Amino acid sequence: MKPSTVDDLLDRCISEITTKERLLPWLLRKAAHRKNLNIADFEIQLLADAILCANGNSIQIDIDPPCSLGQTEKEVEESVRSLLDELRDRAEKDIATITTAVTEAIPQALAATAGVIGERLTEQSLEHATELQKIRYDRAKTVDRLWGKTLDHLDFLRQLVVEWAFSAEQNQKGSYSKPHTAIALHKLIERAFDVVGEVIVLARAGYADGALARWRTLHEICVISVFLSRQSDQCAEMYLAHHVVEKLKLVADEKAVATALTMDHHRDRYVRDLRTMVSTLTNRFGVAFAGDYGWASVALGAKKTTFKVLEQHVGLDILRKAYKKANSTVHGGALASLTRISLDLAVIENTDIPLEHGCEIAANYAAASLSMLVAELCLDTESADLLTKNMVIQNFASHLREEIEKTWQRLSNRTPRARILERKAATRNARTKRKVAIHR
Repeated sequence: MKPSTVDDLLDRCISEITTKERLLPWLLRKAAHRKNLNIADFEIQLLADAILCANGNSIQIDIDPPCSLGQTEKEVEESVRSLLDELRDRAEKDIATITTAVTEAIPQALAATAGVIGERLTEQSLEHATELQKIRYDRAKTVDRLWGKTLDHLDFLRQLVVEWAFSAEQNQKGSYSKPHTAIALHKLIERAFDVVGEVIVLARAGYADGALARWRTLHEICVISVFLSRQSDQCAEMYLAHHVVEKLKLVADEKAVATALTMDHHRDRYVRDLRTMVSTLTNRFGVAFAGDYGWASVALGAKKTTFKVLEQHVGLDILRKAYKKANSTVHGGALASLTRISLDLAVIENTDIPLEHGCEIAANYAAASLSMLVAELCLDTESADLLTKNMVIQNFASHLREEIEKTWQRLSNRTPRARILERKAATRNARTKRKVAIHR
């Protein structure tokens, strides 16, 4: 359906009902009603036609008495004069009434139109859903052809990391000898496993920037994990306790924007309990604990700490450039609107490039993050089992990166004709966007 269809239809309807041929009979009926005259509709129409065809002040009406206007010609003439006088006196008010009615009717008309369109779209939804499913299937098939093996390896790599972490917990040496640190690392690596799964799902579906956005979370998890492993057990204890501070901020924000919540006495009590717990923890650990990354601020003896500080402290700022790149995929800036972040940032309007390109970027970063995390956690272990498993993980991550390099080398060796045809196909697909047809 064209964007202007509803506007055109509405304008046409308003124009039709506000013509003088439509308005005058209605105005005459209103005047007759006020004069307590019971005039037949066909005679009202004859009078309206006569007025519209009047020559100056002379009206020629083809009505023979007796009729509803009068029993004699004189009575008919008096009735007509009376109606015209009433019409002249009240026409402006009656037209204002029509204007108000039309204004009030427009939203109702739009709502009714939307309902009709919605019903017709619902009838076609199964067909449309089938088409979209085919598009998604074709895209996923192309991604699988290019990066399927890479993503399979990443899926297995995350499982190897979880198995390494389980062995480290059983070994109870190094960072895992500290009870709070062991719990924190267990929870963080569990979450890392899930986040990598999200990266894989998004990449398989062809959402390269979405996968990169989830890698951003993985990077933060890895930085925090390494930081906690190098600090005292109290730092991990503070990290786990800091969830109360984060929860209080969320609840306080909800109360600020929803006044209805202030009437919920149970919720108010919950907020008071959270404030009490935060106050107790702040008295124990220090004022800095209540801020963002407060647990790290206390450990570093700083008033305030940012993620960048943590990144630099553990030496994982090697991925800082990639992290900043991933930030653009999360926020609503112009860069992500004008380009695909996973591709070359020098190319603006590169959205016509096939969606399968760039899906390997997040996979590559994820493999790097996982391998660096395990390598850092292995620094204070002497367990041959853990060290061996770490080597397996490093080799597997390296093999994954080699797979990506081989695929890109294979792509770059395509003939010029194949590359031209691919670009033409991508441009054609971008221009012929699917539209939902409304069958009349």
